[in-house]
Amino acid sequence: MSRPDPPARLSRATVAVLAGNAATLVLGTATGALAARTLGPTGRGELLTLQTWAGMLAMVLSLGVSQALVTDDGDDDGLLGPLLAHAGVVAAAGGALFAATAAGALARRGDVHWDAVAVVGASCFAAATIVGSNAAGLAQRRGRMGGEFQLVRLVPAAATLGAFVLLATSGVGDPGRWMVALALTALVPPLGYHLLVLRPTRMSPTRMSPAGRGPRIGALLPRRAFVRSALAAYGTVVGAQLIYKLDMLLVTAFRAAHEVAFYGVAVAFATACSTICQATGMVVFSRLRSMVDPRARARTVRRAVLATLAIAAAVAGPVALLTPLGIRVVYGADFAPAATTTRILVLAAIPQSVDYLLIHVLLGFRSARTVLAVQVPVALATVLGLVVALRHTGLPGVAAVSGATYSASAAALYLACTRQLADPRQHAHTGQHAHTGQHAHTGQHAHTGQHAHTGQHAHTGQLTHAGQLGRTVPTDLAGRPHPAIPAPRTTIDPVTDLTGDPSPIQERR
Repeated sequence: MSRPDPPARLSRATVAVLAGNAATLVLGTATGALAARTLGPTGRGELLTLQTWAGMLAMVLSLGVSQALVTDDGDDDGLLGPLLAHAGVVAAAGGALFAATAAGALARRGDVHWDAVAVVGASCFAAATIVGSNAAGLAQRRGRMGGEFQLVRLVPAAATLGAFVLLATSGVGDPGRWMVALALTALVPPLGYHLLVLRPTRMSPTRMSPAGRGPRIGALLPRRAFVRSALAAYGTVVGAQLIYKLDMLLVTAFRAAHEVAFYGVAVAFATACSTICQATGMVVFSRLRSMVDPRARARTVRRAVLATLAIAAAVAGPVALLTPLGIRVVYGADFAPAATTTRILVLAAIPQSVDYLLIHVLLGFRSARTVLAVQVPVALATVLGLVVALRHTGLPGVAAVSGATYSASAAALYLACTRQLADPRQHAHTGQHAHTGQHAHTGQHAHTGQHAHTGQHAHTGQLTHAGQLGRTVPTDLAGRPHPAIPAPRTTIDPVTDLTGDPSPIQERR
């Protein structure tokens, strides 16, 4: 008789990531509650609108760079210039976009007032989102999941909380100034991390560029291999995040500021639930890595889906029941109208947790095309459903559409995963390739979420040394490295969760 398998244990890196998720969640909740109580529903909604639009712009312009930082096997030489240039381009694009928006449609909305301060804050926050996501990628690239990875997430969150405390005690009620404070506290720590780990003095003078002309210190463009790796990850990164963030984006665009604040409360509660539930996905993914028998893999996936459903229901059920009390305690009585919407989104976290798990499994099989084949029609259906809900129903209808979207996506991914596990050619195929940069495909992320920055990578918690550089990256089901999966908004992102209401970046999805 064979001995039973020893119980799976979480690695130290996974424990550190989970602890970081919890700490960032606490800091983000405290920051969001402080902003809500100080600014009120309308001011909080205006701040969240700025944050959401800036985060979405950063997601679109992320270009898969943070994922490439994890998977690229090249030297760090020459990375600082391109990364800083990337952030600068995003800031400039944000300045042009937000200035034009402030002078146009939003200027005619009586409940939203974007002045020059707000535009500067939103532009800087877009750049901060990019810098924060790339900092998390650098930490993963260096294999520092237990220390540096946590610092690049927790230091900005703690700094934001401190800045918000100063604003609240000073009686500042201008959302634009709060946005500037958020942007600066989110930007400065990860920017300093970039300069610390990539500064030219740390590079060996004997390290030469591919052309043999000396180190690429001042270059503004990365190597071609790095660009290819980034572009390969970009499509799935954007697709994975769009589905989870379309509701928040459209709410900020078409609903009044106070309704935006109410929906942000609902998203924050749903985020808390999903952050807890995603741990199942991490453990299951680690078990699949060591399994060769397709039947064992299929059995493990089925059990994981059932376990995720059970855990998510056990968490979301009580939270949904206690939602009205929780909102009053955390955010205040002014946000009580968000109770119904919050309950729906909290319950929607159940299918979303399964969706998150199955994305990890399929990407582990290098099945990015399969994931995209599900994401594209689901995203289109989501847009149509949200538009109808925004025109004909209230926020509860929007939340219901999101829940239906997660359920449909999870069901489609489960069927696709079942087919992959049942196809012996797939298992033979995954054993033939051992590349590190190209993937069939998380950010967040992970981090987790506001967004995993998100950003964002979805860190699976299983790390392996890849390449001669000795760095650690997430591995696929065969034990080979693959890009970090972008985090859903329900995971904690080093930048976007700074105010407790996840915004469109990483590492939701």
